[in-house]
Amino acid sequence: MIKDIVVHLSGSEEDEVRLAYAETISECFDAHLAGLYVHLLPEMVGADAVTMVGMDAWYEQSNTEAEGDFKRLKQRFERLRMPHDVRRLDVLSGTAGPAIANRARVADLFVTTRPYGDPSHQGHAEVSVLFGSGRACFFVPPKGSPAKDFKTLVVAWDGSREAARAVAEAMPFLRRASQVIIVTVLQGDDDETGGDIARHLSRHGISAVISRVDEDGEGSGAALLGEVRRVGANLLVMGGYGHSRLREWILGGVTRHVLTHSHVPVLMAR
Repeated sequence: MIKDIVVHLSGSEEDEVRLAYAETISECFDAHLAGLYVHLLPEMVGADAVTMVGMDAWYEQSNTEAEGDFKRLKQRFERLRMPHDVRRLDVLSGTAGPAIANRARVADLFVTTRPYGDPSHQGHAEVSVLFGSGRACFFVPPKGSPAKDFKTLVVAWDGSREAARAVAEAMPFLRRASQVIIVTVLQGDDDETGGDIARHLSRHGISAVISRVDEDGEGSGAALLGEVRRVGANLLVMGGYGHSRLREWILGGVTRHVLTHSHVPVLMAR
């Protein structure tokens, strides 16, 4: 059940895109919509006295701009039909990800721009939320336009823990969908057919068809997005893969490709 949504706001023109998707989801599930305006502060490691004087002026200018952005966002939220609130988060750029993740943990869904397309260049924070929040992230394409509803869904399935987490988080969307396609990308001797997850979904009253596609030398990410485009899906559900033991923003190849090139929103969890 989705009853509490947080949408990431940065003061850029992309805020309207994020809000459009978040409004659509909120209306679908009769959910509360919370805006989180993130004002990034600069890091000042090893700054000398002269630099500090200049930084005072920068802080004042930055705060003035942030106050203007936040005022406009509050006025924008006042026009929303659903229950809502909006708050401001002032945070150093290096700690933005964990701070946003803390807020996302007390919601059902976090809506933001896909990391490799965010004009505010906050992609590292968005990936940190994916890795650290324990919640699903709904990554929207930059400059995208949401459908009125999410009727055709593709589920990327490889039998992994991450894929299972994504399916669990996506259940409210899957139950509303008119068509669910489980896509498995064939890789070498991989024997994952998608049959088990299809049976699991059927026990939840969700009818799904299975599509198996070849990599064709373009890579799994390209093959997956090709199938998404072929079936006309308006939402992709998949697990987020990465190397969190090294750096939480280092993503696996399929995840990075999808979050760089997807033309539809991606509901991702890990």
